[in-house]
Amino acid sequence: MKSRIEDAPKLRTISTEIEGSRFNQVRLGLIRLGNPIRMKLPGLRGMDVIIDNRAWVCVDRTLYDLPVLAWTDFKSNQRSGINEPVRSQLHYYHIHADLITETVLATIVSVLAERMGKKYPAQTSSVINFSARDKSSS
Repeated sequence: MKSRIEDAPKLRTISTEIEGSRFNQVRLGLIRLGNPIRMKLPGLRGMDVIIDNRAWVCVDRTLYDLPVLAWTDFKSNQRSGINEPVRSQLHYYHIHADLITETVLATIVSVLAERMGKKYPAQTSSVINFSARDKSSS
């Protein structure tokens, strides 16, 4: 996907940070759900996001997947812990893309969490009380 967005004209590129928890959720989604991932963004009519290890690209599917914005050049190896933010480049391809940036990130995390919850449902488990077990066996 990254090669396709390199050919599209950018209006602006900025250096930005992605919260560690969001970055980690997306990486986990790529591991568990497959790579790449394409998904519709509910609440953003006509918008999809295509995610792989190298880029997260929001596209307008009604305009033949024309890029709207994209995060690239992730510097995850430069953080000191997994809770730290990840530096990246944010490319704007549409004049009003900055209005939906936060919504796109929040929706990506929400949709991925929902998909992973369906594929890997939470299982009930029980905790063994070892102190009670030790007393009964003596």
